[in-house]
Amino acid sequence: MLIRMVMAGFVCLTVVHAGIGQSRNTDSQTLREILLEIRAIHEDMRVTETTQLLVAELEMQQGVVNRATESADNARAKLSDVRIEQKHIETELEAVQEHLDKASNADERNALSSEIERQRSNLAELRNVERDRTATLQQMEQRLQAAQDKLAGIEDELGAAVSRLGPIRKDAGQK
Repeated sequence: MLIRMVMAGFVCLTVVHAGIGQSRNTDSQTLREILLEIRAIHEDMRVTETTQLLVAELEMQQGVVNRATESADNARAKLSDVRIEQKHIETELEAVQEHLDKASNADERNALSSEIERQRSNLAELRNVERDRTATLQQMEQRLQAAQDKLAGIEDELGAAVSRLGPIRKDAGQK
């Protein structure tokens, strides 16, 4: 708004100044130069507004990427926990199996057999959990990739907009 007022004042002063003692040709050239300058200012304002919008969009998308990264990291940690628990149960299962092989008492063998079945059941359940968490991790990684791709697109647009910004050329109409 301020720029428009300044430009309107500038145009008025230039027109008044140009009209005093100058020929029509000079007036026409001056008006063309003013028009070119106004167009350049208008383009700069448009690019500046676009750049501001892209910066805001970039900030929001960076938040989306941060949340997606956190979700993917959490999914990886949960999957890792399940795999560690599986290894622990497999180790316990081997130890119980060894005890079963060495057991001579029937009651002890029955107790160890029950423990083996319980551990195998736990292991099967953990494999199901692992499958679910692997699927969740894949979803989180896809969301993260999509968010990163969108962020890269915004960065490219912002880079293009910034490259269009430049100092106002005062020699726009002069050659």
